[in-house]
Amino acid sequence: MENRHGSIVQNDGQAEREAALDMIQRHTPGSTPCLTLGADKGFDAAEFVADLRQACVTPHVAQKSRHSAIDGRTTRHDGYALFVKRRKRIEEAFG
Repeated sequence: MENRHGSIVQNDGQAEREAALDMIQRHTPGSTPCLTLGADKGFDAAEFVADLRQACVTPHVAQKSRHSAIDGRTTRHDGYALFVKRRKRIEEAFG
């Protein structure tokens, strides 16, 4: 649903991922030593995660229970565990 007018918008499921990649491409390379992107399970797609890694961005994406594109390269780090805890706290506010 489009927020301003309340109209229904058709989405192929790729629009948010494409917008995220576009925002990353606008980021100035080297301005931060390590760039991460936090997102929900809807962003856990192999192609999207591969695009992030190619852009030298660590994908802090919530894992799907089956067929997740997020593997041990990401989940073994303390930063990912912190992401999971913070994400849960944010979700509680919406619940």
